[in-house]
Amino acid sequence: MCSWLQKQVNERPDQPAFYWQDEVWSFTEIAQEVKQWAESFSSKIPNKEKRVALFSRNSKEMYFSILALWELGKELVLLNTHLSLQELHYQLTDAEVNLVVVSTESTAFLSELDQLKQIEMTKSNPLKGTAATENTSIYQLDGTASIMYTSGTTGNPKGVVQCFSNHLASALATQENMNITADDCWLCPVPLFHISGLSIIIRQLVLGCSLRLYSKFDAKMVTNDLAKGRGTVISVVAVMLQELLENYPKAGYSSNFKAMLLGGGPISPKALEKCESHGIRVIQSYGMTETCSQVVALGFEDAAEKIGSAGKPLMGMAVKIIDDNEKKLQPNEVGEILLKGKNVVYRYLNGDQWQMVKWTADGWFKTGDMGYLDEEGYLYLVSRLSELIISGGENIYPTEIEHVIQEFPGVKEVAVIGESDEKWGAVPVAYIVGEPTITVEKLNEFAENYLAKYKLPKRIYLCHSLPKTASGKLAKHRLTTIEREAFLSK
Repeated sequence: MCSWLQKQVNERPDQPAFYWQDEVWSFTEIAQEVKQWAESFSSKIPNKEKRVALFSRNSKEMYFSILALWELGKELVLLNTHLSLQELHYQLTDAEVNLVVVSTESTAFLSELDQLKQIEMTKSNPLKGTAATENTSIYQLDGTASIMYTSGTTGNPKGVVQCFSNHLASALATQENMNITADDCWLCPVPLFHISGLSIIIRQLVLGCSLRLYSKFDAKMVTNDLAKGRGTVISVVAVMLQELLENYPKAGYSSNFKAMLLGGGPISPKALEKCESHGIRVIQSYGMTETCSQVVALGFEDAAEKIGSAGKPLMGMAVKIIDDNEKKLQPNEVGEILLKGKNVVYRYLNGDQWQMVKWTADGWFKTGDMGYLDEEGYLYLVSRLSELIISGGENIYPTEIEHVIQEFPGVKEVAVIGESDEKWGAVPVAYIVGEPTITVEKLNEFAENYLAKYKLPKRIYLCHSLPKTASGKLAKHRLTTIEREAFLSK
């Protein structure tokens, strides 16, 4: 068996496969380019370095680096470019990474992490006399393809170990669910360091569809491409969908446009109505880093009837709902959502202590999300990890922000929750008991050293006390109702 890229070269050598700005590559040209990148990397990365980190926004260099490093059999630690140096330091140390392949614009930022060797994301000609590495790369299905960190509800983020077999199962389930063929072109305005972006590269390699990559989401540019027929499917989060609706062209999208795959939280009924009036098919989906993209999806034909549902399990996925005693619940009973299937990862990096907590003895993954299945097997989410805030498609865990704010001088108690926001879906806000001298500006200035920008509280409420349960636990849910007024400092 050859690598997935080689398989596409053999089957459709001249098909346009990768678009970046006004450049285009066929599968054969991608393979030639990847070979040069692989030779360049192999002259700089010692063989013994099995694991390499990548730090870059979307770019053609990032795309070719991912493919070239896979051809060399490397495990990729994909770093979120929005993180603070403190957050990056933790992840790199935890993953025991010594080398980071980094985009030119970020070399100065990362140079503050002194234990790291940086390799600039440029293709250099290999030194004369170095033997060209003959690529006999086979993606070992049980081999690690990628490691992505996901914020924990408790304490530090965990490295999610994604194997090629997990990615393969995900691509095949998506193919079946969305009828993806080699004629499709998938638009990717989402980051490649996220599972939403990386999974599109996997689909290209496995299914032979083409991919159009954007450096960042630009509603006008994407609208123009959809109107001109330059893409048949696109991955978006709710905030992107909202902007696309605002820019919807009078003449509509091209007739070859098939659907939008929506991740990172549900669509508002108002936006859904708008999509229906324009005839835009939106496939709402539920998935996570641990499931290598979507595992449950709601087809457009069911969207109006099943408002609020995440949909049905994709091919090869099993879903069940259990109570606190791990007893399986009946339809419409709320409990924890458990998943089983080939695209669900089976371990965290250095995560032995999580093995018993997150996986049952018979191999079900405990999502920590609460929900129920209706009589027809449609999944409804009641709360994502009870406290998870999904802001513009990014997962934010309140505990992480609370730990930082607690270190700020004058703060006695803090509770962070999500507040709904028209643009981002939700944003973190902080309720604080502390000195009256605390201001949003001072607090954010302090927190910026430890937290990514999107995690900074957008509003701060000063309180005389915080709501507690009888046992003295923080009762955050009371801050989401009018009842919160009773706790605010007047």
